[in-house]
Amino acid sequence: MTLRRARAWVLFVAVAAYLNSLGNGFAYDDNGVVRENPVVTEGRWGDALLAPYWPGATPGSGLYRPVTTTSFAAEWRLWKGNPMGFHAVNVAMHAVASLLVLALLARLVSPFSALAGALLFAVHPVHVEAVANVVGLSELYAAIAVLGACLLYLDGASWGPGARAGRLAGLSLLYLLGLGAKEIAVTLPAVLFLLEVLRDHPEPVAARLRREALVFVSLVAVLGAYLVLRLSVLGTLTGEVPAPALRGLSRGERIFTALTVWPQYLRLMVFPRTLAANYAPGILNVARSVSPAVIAGAAVALAWVGAAVALRRRAAAVAAGLGWFAVTILPVSNLVVPAGILLAERTLYLPSVGAALVLAGVTEAVDRSAPSRTRRLVGALGIVVGVALFVHTVERNPTWFSSFTVMSTLAREHPESYVSLRSAAEGLTRVGEDTEAARAYDRAVALAPRHYGLLCEVGGFYARRRQDERAEALLRRAIEVTPDQPTAYRLLAEMLIRQGRGREGHAVALTGLARAGPDRELWSLVSEAYILKGDLVAAVRARRAALGQAPASVHDWNRLAELLDALGRTEQAGAARARARVVDATIPSPPSLPTTGSEGR
Repeated sequence: MTLRRARAWVLFVAVAAYLNSLGNGFAYDDNGVVRENPVVTEGRWGDALLAPYWPGATPGSGLYRPVTTTSFAAEWRLWKGNPMGFHAVNVAMHAVASLLVLALLARLVSPFSALAGALLFAVHPVHVEAVANVVGLSELYAAIAVLGACLLYLDGASWGPGARAGRLAGLSLLYLLGLGAKEIAVTLPAVLFLLEVLRDHPEPVAARLRREALVFVSLVAVLGAYLVLRLSVLGTLTGEVPAPALRGLSRGERIFTALTVWPQYLRLMVFPRTLAANYAPGILNVARSVSPAVIAGAAVALAWVGAAVALRRRAAAVAAGLGWFAVTILPVSNLVVPAGILLAERTLYLPSVGAALVLAGVTEAVDRSAPSRTRRLVGALGIVVGVALFVHTVERNPTWFSSFTVMSTLAREHPESYVSLRSAAEGLTRVGEDTEAARAYDRAVALAPRHYGLLCEVGGFYARRRQDERAEALLRRAIEVTPDQPTAYRLLAEMLIRQGRGREGHAVALTGLARAGPDRELWSLVSEAYILKGDLVAAVRARRAALGQAPASVHDWNRLAELLDALGRTEQAGAARARARVVDATIPSPPSLPTTGSEGR
């Protein structure tokens, strides 16, 4: 097997496995990050480079991925919003990543063994979320940057002084691009250290590390510059909002919960038959103390690391693969810092290079030492498994056709998930099955008792049905969970005012303004509370404050006119109504969006 032929196989298989994803539309996070993001659709290049990844992220939160956002903006202009173009880029980048995996493996094992590992990477079903969903491009870019840096590091180790200076610049640039694509690229220095320690070389490890010290110093300097920029954009170094299931947990409880995920990592790498678009509570649950699941997870994690150490000399590629996974999964594992997810298949894209390394190492050992009959049997089994993985990937791609297909697939495969229960409750509400919807909502809340959005949604559901006691309890819990967001304050204040509890509604709305910041709806509710108290002058002031936040609010201009009429200020009331008419006439129609045959999120 020549490397040239191996490249052709990897390229063909990587593209073929995802060809049917080209028909997908925008799904799930694609809508907020791409389709409905003016930074992307209007080509705001400055904001693409110097604004949070998620539009409307509150100060002190959000993500910073300027490389990915800039790419989306360029693609929007190039493809004119057609999702097929975006998916074609994802498939192409997956092919590039697969070829880089082949190149990396070929530095450590024979071309045939490298081909086996690279083909596993090319067809692994756990990659579907990263490749078949547009926003997965961040994972692909980060992996390409890290893999490219690994190859440059290994190939340039023996270069002369002039070439090594170019190598240093290239490594620094690749690291910066990787960080700008997705935060998981932060692991590059650790990955390079791992490869240096494990690769077969006559020179002692310590001497090699001393010679490469400038590389690691430079990468640390790049990381420092990136963190300063990230801090200036987000107002925080991390920015990641912890997963709802992790909120309110102690550090120990978070680590217990993180350990329970390690058996899932092993299952997804080895036997990815069952997948999920969202590993929410109900599928994965919080662990608040030592339990059999925590013990099992700790055993898997320790065995993982122990095997990497034990196999360092006997099977360097296998040890490198185990170490690669352990290092690259850390930023999203919740072991070090809380992440925005308990587990997401897209985050396994870069770590799964470790699985490719392991398979390449095992293939190398079998090819070298096993009898020919055993090699043939193993080869036949490998082909069967590879075909099965390929078919599973092809079958899985349409899951990401639209937000509707994502949620319907999740509901069918994992009805126990709180996300599925929430979705079912929304559907039951639309058809008037309120009793069944309430049951589904209550089960969802029991699984995710600190999910702010869910608490607001269910609180609003009960408020609309005049089950005020239940609604109030849920909304007050939401405020306790996330006191710096306005939604729960709005819903609770509105409900209290409707009940005639104007003083309490007024207090809630003012508290929301103090904690969440200026908000049109909260000022409007303050105005309504003043009306209940009979203080129309104060109600006018509050309504003007609401208009100060949103001068284009036709409703507030008309409500202001009513208040001014009640105070006998006829001329001012007429001016307010005239302003409402002008605003109403000048509000542009929503821009037309490309049709995808999907139901938006």
